[in-house]
Amino acid sequence: AASGKSTVVKELVRRGYTAYNTDDMADVTRLEDLSGQPANPPRPVNWSKYGWNWQEKGLKKLLASNDPVFVAAIVSNQQRFYDLFDLIFILTLDVDELTHRLKTRTTNDYGKHPDELKEITADHLEFQQSIIDGAGGKAVVIDGALPLKKIVVQIIANLK
Repeated sequence: AASGKSTVVKELVRRGYTAYNTDDMADVTRLEDLSGQPANPPRPVNWSKYGWNWQEKGLKKLLASNDPVFVAAIVSNQQRFYDLFDLIFILTLDVDELTHRLKTRTTNDYGKHPDELKEITADHLEFQQSIIDGAGGKAVVIDGALPLKKIVVQIIANLK
């Protein structure tokens, strides 16, 4: 949340790359209960009972290209799909910067509710590390506090 994924997607698209924010794509990502059925629980969401999950068919359709495709997301089941990616770019933030971005962003309200903010920030550093560790040798860690242009230059520099 609030690491700059959506902003990076917009900049990559502006530069001519194929890039998606799957949070905005109902055929690719949806909120589900533990049985995998679509759900619409009250906020704040109890994440022990629900998942923000990629849908395999929709994700594979996005990735069906010979050109580089960038997908921006933090989803509950992302590790299941890491084998579909050559690299996994991870934008990292410290807790203070994350808190500031969540409180001040205007693109959506996720993380603004005090319970959501507390949940997101409580284990943020461990969560980041779990993504890095889970990505194995595919992880490319980038400081999300860098200026946008520097982040995008680092991403593009890693293309094969």
